[in-house]
Amino acid sequence: MKWVFNDLKTNKGVWAGVLLVLVVTQTILCAMGVSMGVNDYYLGVPGKTGEAAKHVGSGLSLVYAIAVVLGCLVIMLTLQASIRQRRQGLALLSLLGATPRQVLSFTVAQVLALAMMASVIGLALSPLLAPLILQFHSAVLGLPPVLAFTWHNFARSALTGLAAGLITALLGVFLTLRDLRTMIPVQLLNRAGAEESMTKAKRSKGKLMFLSAVIVLLLPLAGNVYLSQHDLAAMGRAQIMTVISLTGNSPLLAIILILIALTRSGGTAIGWATRVWTRLIPARSPAWKLARSQAVTRSRGKAFGSSVISLTACLFLVGGLLAAGQTSTAGMRSLPQLSNASSGGPLELLAGFWAALLITLVGAIASFAISARERSLDLALVSIAGADRRQLLAISALDGCILMTTGVLVAAAATLMVGAATAIAFLPLSGSFHMVFPGQFLLALGAPIIAIGSLATLISARATLRKPAIATIQTAIGE
Repeated sequence: MKWVFNDLKTNKGVWAGVLLVLVVTQTILCAMGVSMGVNDYYLGVPGKTGEAAKHVGSGLSLVYAIAVVLGCLVIMLTLQASIRQRRQGLALLSLLGATPRQVLSFTVAQVLALAMMASVIGLALSPLLAPLILQFHSAVLGLPPVLAFTWHNFARSALTGLAAGLITALLGVFLTLRDLRTMIPVQLLNRAGAEESMTKAKRSKGKLMFLSAVIVLLLPLAGNVYLSQHDLAAMGRAQIMTVISLTGNSPLLAIILILIALTRSGGTAIGWATRVWTRLIPARSPAWKLARSQAVTRSRGKAFGSSVISLTACLFLVGGLLAAGQTSTAGMRSLPQLSNASSGGPLELLAGFWAALLITLVGAIASFAISARERSLDLALVSIAGADRRQLLAISALDGCILMTTGVLVAAAATLMVGAATAIAFLPLSGSFHMVFPGQFLLALGAPIIAIGSLATLISARATLRKPAIATIQTAIGE
């Protein structure tokens, strides 16, 4: 166990990112559990209070379920990034005689220690956050603020939320670290060999998940074909909506499956996307060429991929649902009975997915911070090769720009796919291919994210350049 705590101290910069994700996940799940407990307390109250509790309860359940799924994925991504940064320590531990089971046990113990710290923070903050959550959902639904906070059954509700967070963390740990059981120490030290062996094992599962997502997206096609073969003029609005609502949640399920597919085998897609879009930029400056070369090489790694996938999840979760909702609404409006159909906008979706969005955004930030040491090492090597300070700062800013742009473009491509599949599914009903793409939404969020990412790597580079390049290299290799 001494190694467990020594590793936490030695790699405190890496484990700080993991702790950040665990704190946010545990706090959200604990606060959500308390909110649901308070809401259940008011369900039996007659009048407006009981009615408000019924409406708020369904929204809280959706937020809670999506937060658990996305929390597990983000924890997996963050741990993948941390393992990449600690691969030398893990390999040396294995060479000293530790079995894969012991390595797994050590890492589980580390995550449990951090999760317990996160649980204490979540437990302390939940009484403050739960009332705000209830007020927010009541305001979004247009309900009176009658759900006041109560300590009734607080302990049970809080412990339920904390237990869900611990299970989510442990599930993320086991799904991430089970790949270590099939790896030998030399592979852990060899970056390319380790990642290649992991990628081959996951690629088939990722393809299966992606294929399942496409099938789920096309499920409304069956219902729309059924409707097109019947006399729609003789059918009422309720009958048509009953058929359409049978597959109403298919876009959300498909989006989650796509995110799981990216988590399992997204490295290939991310590396390909990085190579393609950066090749289209006609810049000839040495700084751009070097930054592009580094980004293309780093895009094969878990740290780069974790940041991109977490960022993609944040944008794609809302963008994909907007594309699916607005496209399906456009198809339904072709029918006279559904001419006044409407779809939820960004604010309505925010009410249902704010917790998942916050977790994924924090996951992107944590993965970005975890990979700081790798970026600093690249910067030091380029400095020794003869680059001046101005070129190094330009390379750093471009590094963050490329990473964030890749995440935005992958999210846009996935959103486009969801919109196109939804338009095809509603083709029998509308008679024409009409897809709505939320380009303004993605641009409004993507542009600031790219700017912030570029500024963050620039500031990080300024701090790195204050130290001698050789000192940075010695720190990175553990000397």
